[in-house]
Formats: sequence, structure tokens, C-alpha cells
Amino acid sequence: MVAPTWAGVFVYLFLCSLPRLATLRNMVRRLFLFALATVATELLALRESHAQLKDTVQLAPVTVSAQRYTRYAAGSRVQTVDSLLLQRRPGLTLADMLQQRSPLYLRSYGNGMTATVAFRGTSSSHTAVLWNGFNIALPTLGMSDFALLPPSINTQVSLQHGPSGALHGSGAVGGAVLLDNPVSFAPQQQIQVQQELGSFGHQRTAASGSFANGRLALTSTFTRTADDNDFRFENTTAFGSPWETQQNAAFDQTSLAQEVHYKLAPAQRLTVRGWYVKTHRQIQPSMGSANTHAQQDDENLRLMGEWQGQLAGGTTTVRAAYFNDILNYQDDGVLSLSKVNTSQSQVEHERTLLPNLLLQLGGEGQLFKADVGGYGGKVSEQRFSAYGWLRYDPLPMLQVSLNVRQAWVQGFNPPLTPTVGANLQVLEQGGNTLAVKANVSRSYRVPTLNDRFWRPGGNPSLKPESGWGYEGGLVHQHKQGSLTGTTELTGYALQVKDWIQWQPSPTGGYSEPVNLQRVKGNGAELDSRWQYRLDEHRSLSAGLAYAYTISEQKLPDERAQLQNRQLFYVPKHKVATWAEVRYRTWWLSSDATFTGRRFTDNDNNNWLPAYALVNASLGKTFAWRSFEAQLMAQVQNLSNTVYQTMAYRAMPPRNFRVSLALRWATQP
Repeated sequence: MVAPTWAGVFVYLFLCSLPRLATLRNMVRRLFLFALATVATELLALRESHAQLKDTVQLAPVTVSAQRYTRYAAGSRVQTVDSLLLQRRPGLTLADMLQQRSPLYLRSYGNGMTATVAFRGTSSSHTAVLWNGFNIALPTLGMSDFALLPPSINTQVSLQHGPSGALHGSGAVGGAVLLDNPVSFAPQQQIQVQQELGSFGHQRTAASGSFANGRLALTSTFTRTADDNDFRFENTTAFGSPWETQQNAAFDQTSLAQEVHYKLAPAQRLTVRGWYVKTHRQIQPSMGSANTHAQQDDENLRLMGEWQGQLAGGTTTVRAAYFNDILNYQDDGVLSLSKVNTSQSQVEHERTLLPNLLLQLGGEGQLFKADVGGYGGKVSEQRFSAYGWLRYDPLPMLQVSLNVRQAWVQGFNPPLTPTVGANLQVLEQGGNTLAVKANVSRSYRVPTLNDRFWRPGGNPSLKPESGWGYEGGLVHQHKQGSLTGTTELTGYALQVKDWIQWQPSPTGGYSEPVNLQRVKGNGAELDSRWQYRLDEHRSLSAGLAYAYTISEQKLPDERAQLQNRQLFYVPKHKVATWAEVRYRTWWLSSDATFTGRRFTDNDNNNWLPAYALVNASLGKTFAWRSFEAQLMAQVQNLSNTVYQTMAYRAMPPRNFRVSLALRWATQP
């Protein structure tokens, strides 16, 4: 009787929230109060339940994995980022993770400063970032600052390359970054603390803990990172390129994440998550410019509740979220205040129609309320969408996915976005498998609030962007003896109509967004990962990711003839490699990246030179019963390369870090 009762309560709350999405904040607050009450009751009962353990039927461990999207992404390239980075270096931001383990180009305004990522030659606003199913990009900017995203230690980070509007909605034109926190109810207790110190005033403190008893699972994560960033750099804008000390570039960041998972019944689960990040940054001035003592304060609060249970012969999931994002900027002459409240809700039902046919139907609602000084008043926007995802495996070696989404946005008419993809295994012999894949997908992006309402320059008449993406490739897997590996080769083409780009206004004095006629791109991606295990004490792992990217628009030359121009800050070549050797309790790892030349203007007359970076680390683990200590030393920018990812923004030279982590864990 409990299961239908709880299901009815959550479905009723969701349906009531659709006509007035503003009530989602109260809905999430009620979920949190319920979760806290549940946790308190469960913890009080722990002593009694422990005494009755012998007479209690133990629940089987349950792990909820992050496969919501991947099983409907046949033919697409989905890459999982090595979670070992977060385990060894908690508090690491997404910007640092993706720089070291992906072929994506990171546009950074300095160490710890604003950092954005783009897929396949698109812009940063064409990258969707989803946290456990919810898009967390700022509706004002339409993009995410990856320097403000330090994932918790149990986060699974995945990258879906290429358009995926049917799966992820607005903004997934170039690709999507997926942040998921899977839950395991297997009984365990764990505590970990870590301290890291480094050059240029670097400090990082991290602490995390988790608990599970078969019915209740808790996870808490805290990190704090601070940097003075008072490094020496070569000022290439001054005569003689003198070496100077970087000024006004310090930052500190605090992050707190909490998760509560409770099994209401064997087939029902309630989850509540919270993620709070507070960042203070001095804004690093560009070379040759005056120091205006600019600084920025960001405060991001993300709350969500989720219920999942078995209904109508399938799995029903109801989610609700409330985000509060504050961005305040000031310098010697400017004060800009921004606050955005976002409410979101989702309901989904997944059902197995046949043993080889899986269907998921869902709906989503969003409400944005922005109070931004540059708008001249408060603005709001509502968005809705309905979607259906189908996975069909007609043969054991063939998987097909067919997805579609239709969105309705206040003041806009986004296109229908279908996707069709397939994987076909063509060879299986001697520990080797070879598969071919193909995917065609449509995407869209609604103009941001800044695009329409910023004064001066905002353009309410902008059209939504729409695009198509086509890709195909080969996937080779090898597993024989001590050697395992996967290699994936992908070729793609994409085009975006009505691309939105800010340009200087013809009247002068400010910039304004305009719809470009069309932007086309094509390229190739290679990803290869291998592991060789000699025995239980010795192993070697290595990987390589390469991206060749052409992203062009037609612009007039000096004779007013249209010419293809590579979009600025899109390198044609990007390579990331990494390797690690393990011997007993020791490990030695290294990663290297190469970034090709990037143009800094639309006319391709100015550019930043190519550069290569190398990092290395050495660590040892000490274990005693349930306790473990990990000591690690790192060298960043081992080659002491002088480079810039954005024009005239200095980056740190060679620097060093050392860390000590202590861990205690018990498992029955």
C-alpha cells in the first residue's frame, strides 16, 4: 500500500506545479524537509536495527547507474572522463579535468578565471551542461563557467559529442557535458580528508564522507580552494617583453554538496541533492591594460528532489529543482548586479514494450526570473518541452535509437528536433570486436536573456538557432590476456543556421547580437585507451584523444568577395595524451596536451601560436587495516611553456603541488 500512496503524492505535486512553475521552490523545500525528517528517523533507528540484525531480512545492494542518456544515444560518441582524477584531487574543477583528459579546447582568461568549453568548433553557448538531468547553464549567458564547477568526489563526468537536442534540449548544438551522481545502497562507511599546498599561494582543503545501510545512503563533500596567482609572466605587449608579477588575480572558492537517498520500498527511491558553490575572484587584467581592481563574486545554489518508482508496468521518475545564481561584478568605475532564479520540473516514464524494445516518454517545464542591472528591470521566461526516446535492438549485434523533442518557448517557436542513430557490430574474432556507427541529429538554441534584454544592444527580434549534425565512425575493442583497449574514430559534419554572435554595432559605442546566415563545420576525432596488466602489482595504462576541427563562416574580403573564415578561437588541431605506471603502492603519471594555432579575429589576420603543456605526478599509498594515506607530488607545466588560451591573458609557468590524503573505510 505504501508504493501507490507515495507515487500518487509526487505525481500530484508535479501536475500541480505545471500551471504555475513558481511553486517549484516550495515543492523542493518540502522534499528537503521530508528527507531531513526521514534521515533523522533512520539514524535514530540505527541502534535498534543493529540489535535486531539477526532477525531482519537484509535488502540486496542496489546501485543506480548513470545510463539515462547513453542507452538512447546509439551512433553518438559518448566519452567517460576518468573518475580517478576526482578521487585523487577532490576540488578539481571541470575546467582542469577536461583540459587534461579530452580534446576539447578550453578558453580560459587566467588560472581560476572564467573558463568555457566548446565542442566541434561551436561556441561555449552551444555546450549544454546537465547536473543529474537538469540544465544548469545560466539563462542570462546561455553557457557555463567551468571554473565554477568543482564536482563532488562521486560525480561521473561524461561527454556527448555532437548535436543532441532531442536528449538535452536547448543549447546542445555542439555537445553536452553530463554530471551524474549514482547511488549505491551497499552497506559501507567512509571518511576522507585531504590537504594540498602549492606554488603561488595555492591551497586546497577537501573532506568527504559517505554512509549506506541498505536502505539509506548519504554523501557529503566539502572543498575549499584558494590561489594568490602572483606568478611571473612575460609581458609581450611591452617593449622588450619584460617579466612582470601578475597583479589582481587571486581567487578563493568554497563548495559544499550533500546527497540523501532513501528506499521507501524495494521498488521506490527518494533522492534529495544540494550543491552550493561560492567563489570570489579578482579579475586578472589583460597585458597592457590598466588594473581597475575588478572583482567578481559568484554564488550558485542548486537544489533538487527526485522520486522514482514502478508504475504502469514501467519506471516513473519525477524531478523538481530550484537554482539561485548570483553574479556581482565591480571595478573602479562599474557596479553590475545579477540574480537569476530558475525552477524546473520533469516527469518521465520508461517501459519495456518488448524484450528488445525500450520506450521513454517525458515532459519538462522551466521558469526563469532574472533581476539584472543591465536589463533596466526584471524579466521572466517560461519554457516547456515534450520528448520521446526509443531504443530498439532488432538483432544482438544491432542497436537503434530514435528520439524526438518538441519545445515551446515564450515568444519563440523552436523546431522539432529528431535524432536517429545506430550501432552495428560487424566483427568478433580473437578477442577483437569491430562496430560501425552512424547518427543524424537536429539541435536548437533559444536566444539568451542577455541576447534580448541587455541595454544597450539587446535584440528581441533574434531568431532561434537551429542545426543539423551528421556523424559516422568505427569502434574497435580488444580484450585478450593482460591487454585491453578501445579505439574510436569518428568523422562528422554540422551546420548551424541563424548562429547568434555579438558584433560591434554600426552606430558604434557598444556591441549587439546578430543572426549569422550559416556556419558550417566538419572534422574528425580519435580516442584510444589501453591498459596492460602484468600482475596484481604492476600495470600500465595510456590514452590519446585527438580532434581535427574545421568551423567556418563566409565573410567578405577586401574586394567584397565571400571567403571561408575559420571561427576565432577554434584550433584545427588539439591533442591530449596521458599515461600511468603502477607498481605495488606507487604510481607515476603524466599528461600532455597540444593546441594548434587559433585566430583571434573574424578576418583571420591575428592569431595565437600553438603550444604544448606537460604535467606529471608521483604518488604512494600507505595502508593499515581500515586506514589509508596517500601522498602525492605534482608538477604543472613541466616544460615551463609560455602560452595564452585567450589573447593577452597570462598563464602560470612551471609550478609545484604536494598533497596528503587520509581515508578510513569499512565494509561488512
